Amino acid sequence: MWFKLESSETPRLKNPVLLVATSTSVQQYRALYSQARELARYMLEKMKFERIATLYSSSLGPEVLVRDDGTCALPACHLYLHRGKRDILLFAGDASPMDDQYEFSSVLLDYAKKAGVKEVYSVGARWAENLVSAFQEPEINGFASSSEAASKLEKHNVKLIKSEAAPYFASIVVAMAGSYDMEGYKLSVDHGEPAPHARTVVRMLEVLSDMVGFQIDYEELRSRIVAPPAMRSPDESNIYH
Repeated sequence: MWFKLESSETPRLKNPVLLVATSTSVQQYRALYSQARELARYMLEKMKFERIATLYSSSLGPEVLVRDDGTCALPACHLYLHRGKRDILLFAGDASPMDDQYEFSSVLLDYAKKAGVKEVYSVGARWAENLVSAFQEPEINGFASSSEAASKLEKHNVKLIKSEAAPYFASIVVAMAGSYDMEGYKLSVDHGEPAPHARTVVRMLEVLSDMVGFQIDYEELRSRIVAPPAMRSPDESNIYH
């Protein structure tokens, strides 16, 4: 395994939280499982962030990204800093790790601990076969690294996941947070709404903003929500009437 973390000196932060928002790069899954990527993209559009670190790793998969001008780059994830009532470290990028996910989590949590992070929030799709309608109001479910953190989720109307396996990096980093003297929270949704997951991202941001304490403009995101198809009235003519 290979890791390369490029960063300047760790900044002084105010009661910071780490928000992990990466999604799979596997093409056949992106349409249904890219909620975290879309959430991070919207936050970067609507809130003021500065990039403070970049993580390269063989965990991100054996590929390069070819740009429009014919040049290439390794896939990477970045740490972005938003300063507010509580500073937010947003971890987002090209992909979630495919291999060495414990080691990848450790590199990230090491950095977060040095920055003074005490809470880790991870968002994404729930890797279970619970398909919901694309037009259904999403239910936020989740789990946490301790019973106290789980109670906090319930106080914010998050339905606790129980007796279920939760695979991959977005969940592993939550479980590992306790070993770094941090509380970990996972917020997830059942899949079913296709990309760009506007309805889902709005709901997840509502919960996150309430728990973490930040403000974001939802107007543009809500305008992307696809309305359900109109129902035909019973008296509408068709060939069977």
